[in-house]
Amino acid sequence: MMRCWWARLALALLANAPALGHEMQMAVVEVREVGERAYVLTLRSAAGAPQFADIDVTFPDWCADRAPPRRVERIDHIAVERRIVCEPGDAPPNITISNPTGRFDVVLRVEDRHGGRIDRVLSEPFVAVALDEPGAGVRERFTLGVEHILGGFDHLLFVFGILLLVRGARAIVATITAFTVAHSLTLALTVLGVAHLPGPPVEACIALSIVYLAVEAARPDASSAARVAPWGVAFAFGLVHGFGFAGALAETGLPPGDVPLTLFLFNLGIEAGQISFAAVAGGLLWAARRFLTAGGVERLHVAAAYGMGTVASAWTIERVVGFW
Repeated sequence: MMRCWWARLALALLANAPALGHEMQMAVVEVREVGERAYVLTLRSAAGAPQFADIDVTFPDWCADRAPPRRVERIDHIAVERRIVCEPGDAPPNITISNPTGRFDVVLRVEDRHGGRIDRVLSEPFVAVALDEPGAGVRERFTLGVEHILGGFDHLLFVFGILLLVRGARAIVATITAFTVAHSLTLALTVLGVAHLPGPPVEACIALSIVYLAVEAARPDASSAARVAPWGVAFAFGLVHGFGFAGALAETGLPPGDVPLTLFLFNLGIEAGQISFAAVAGGLLWAARRFLTAGGVERLHVAAAYGMGTVASAWTIERVVGFW
C-alpha cells in the first residue's frame, strides 16, 4: 500500500515538475530628464527573457513621443527607447507602469537633470509614480529577495534536502550557514565582475545538486561525504546556487553603480526567506520525528527523498534539453 501511494505521488510530482522550477524575470524602466520637460524612457530586459510587451509605461495626456520608438538588441539585453516631451507645467509629470500579467518584476530608475535619482523595485500590477518622488527602494529590493526565494522551489528543495540529510540542530545550522556563505560569495563575485557563468548550465547544475542530496538522503550510508562533511557539500553547491541568484538579477542590465546595493538587499531578502522556510520545514520534521515511530520516520524520509529526486531529475532533463 505504501509503495502504491508513493508511486502515485512521484508521478504527480514528475508531471508538475516544470511548473515548480523558479525563473525570475525582470525588466528595467529608466526615465532620464534630458531637458525642460523632455525625457528619455528606456525599457530593458535580459536577452532570452520573454518579450515585455505586457509592460506598459504611460505618461500623462499632455506628454507626447517626439520620435518613433527605437529598439536596440545587445548580447545581454534588449532595449526599447522612447523620447518624450511634455507641455510646461507646475510639477513634473506622473507615470504609470502597468504589469498585469506579473511575469516581470520591474526595476524603476528615474534621474533628473541635476543628478537626483529614484530607485525602486515594483512588483505590483499597476503603479503610479511621480517623477520627483524620493526613495531608494530599500524595502522593495529586500522584499523582492524574499519573494524570489519563497517562489524559488528548486532552492527551497535544496534547503529541505539539507534538513533531511543532516541531524542535530548545530549540524543543520553549520550546514545552512556554509550554504549561505557560499552563495553570498558568488553573488559578490558576480557584482564585482570577477566571475560569470552562463545561466542555463547553472540552472541545470542547481537541479543536479538536488538530485545528489536526494540520493544521499535516501541511502543509509554513514560514510558518504554528504553525511561526514555536509557543510563542505553545501558550500560547494552553494557556489553554484549563488551564480543562479546573481545571474537572475544582474543580467537585467542594472546600471553598475546600482547593482551592488540592489544585490546586497536582494541577498538579505533571500536569507530572510530561507531562514523562515528552514524554521517551518524543520519544525514539521521535528514534530514528525517526535510523534512517529522509528520505522515511520524512516519511511517518511525515504518517501521525501524519492520525491525530491523525481522532481529534480525532471528539472535536470528539461534544463539540459533547453540549452543542449
